[in-house]
Amino acid sequence: MKNYFLPWLALILLSCGSSTKNEQTKNSSSSLPEIGKNKDENGCLVSAGYTWSKVKEECVRPWEGTISMNVTDTSSNFETAAFVLIDSTKNRAELFLKEEPESILLDSVSPYLYASNHYKLRQEDHCWSLTHGGEMLYEEKK
Repeated sequence: MKNYFLPWLALILLSCGSSTKNEQTKNSSSSLPEIGKNKDENGCLVSAGYTWSKVKEECVRPWEGTISMNVTDTSSNFETAAFVLIDSTKNRAELFLKEEPESILLDSVSPYLYASNHYKLRQEDHCWSLTHGGEMLYEEKK
């Protein structure tokens, strides 16, 4: 009888210790933030590079499916690119700039010119350029 009792007792003791260890693991992992779960106020997954587009009214990655422009003066600016999204009706353009907290909307002035109070986006010779206060900041390279 003793031979049968000892293995059962050992099994019970081991299983009790295992459940306590699992509970400790669950408790410690629940205090850590979940990776990939940080969304902005529009529901865009920021950790995956998504941001809200006012033109498309959906989450987008600014570097996908947009016009990419390179910085013109690398001596004073470490940012290498700006991105532009033009709506399907070509009435508005949306700028995604690292130095601005949110995207900037530009209105169409002519077929190849979009402007706001501070920025002008112009297409010349099939290449886009962005100016701020008369100074060219970014231009598209083809």
